[in-house]
Amino acid sequence: IQLFNLKDSTIIQDAQNYLWITCGFIIFSFVNQIFTGILTASGHSKNTFIATTTGLVLNLILDPVLIFVCNLRVIGAALATIIAQIIVTLVFLYDAKKLDLFQEIKLLSKPDKNHISKILKIGFPPSIQSMLFTCISMYIARLISSFGAISVAVQKVGSQIESISWMAADGFSASINAFTSQNYGAKNYNRVQKGYKTGMLVVGLWGLLTSCILIFLPGPIFSCFIHESDILPYGIDYLVILGFSQLFMCIEIATQGAFNGLGKTLPPSIVSIVFTSARIPMAIVLSHFLGVNGVWWAISISSIIKGTILVTWFILYSKRRLIA
Repeated sequence: IQLFNLKDSTIIQDAQNYLWITCGFIIFSFVNQIFTGILTASGHSKNTFIATTTGLVLNLILDPVLIFVCNLRVIGAALATIIAQIIVTLVFLYDAKKLDLFQEIKLLSKPDKNHISKILKIGFPPSIQSMLFTCISMYIARLISSFGAISVAVQKVGSQIESISWMAADGFSASINAFTSQNYGAKNYNRVQKGYKTGMLVVGLWGLLTSCILIFLPGPIFSCFIHESDILPYGIDYLVILGFSQLFMCIEIATQGAFNGLGKTLPPSIVSIVFTSARIPMAIVLSHFLGVNGVWWAISISSIIKGTILVTWFILYSKRRLIA
């Protein structure tokens, strides 16, 4: 928390309370991620959708009740989060009883060493990627905070608006992952390539649409969330600048799913770690000349580079290894 150089003791205490509660029950978040991966990869994405939606709706209901009605404020937000996560876990467990996929699992049995080795080999690169991405984002957030409260507010609201592209891309990435892994395992390489092309077409069109929306309609969109006239120009700058990278971010996420489906998690991790890390020096240099807009350009430019390189890498890899 000290990383963000917060001056208000009340905010610091609220942040500590939130972390104590949510991290104390973080095991449910871990379990939910495991269930999501297993069910999606096995083609049961509908079950994942129902469980996740149940948690989201419950969180939407509990947040205002606990925060405002019960006057628990930040603690209420934390409690709403963990209660929703616990319910999602229970829904997953209910589904697990119905699916043959989990019938032979014995939780107390000794795990297979070969399975552990394979899981670590596949899971270690993206886990490092995710952790470093979070650390880099925290440093970027600290840099943004140096430009004042308006910049922080713009980034928080803008990133929520921007999520319409990457959250949809995440969903298609999961489907591409499952489709790729199933057909790759069956040695049906032609279907792997066709599936990737089809997925990229859908995700590419969505990314192009969101890019156009953010670039050409930033004012009406941002004003739906913040009405203050002194903040609106900053919000417009954010959406326009990030708008240029939405297409590339979407195809990067989709291609990551294809690589993961092949069991090749290292290439997307390398690209993400290298060029996400590059955001820090880029943001420092560009912000010196462009102010906080330099930070937005650093994020956007790095996303463009990541998308271009990862897609090129997959195309070259598939030509060498996936010729039917």
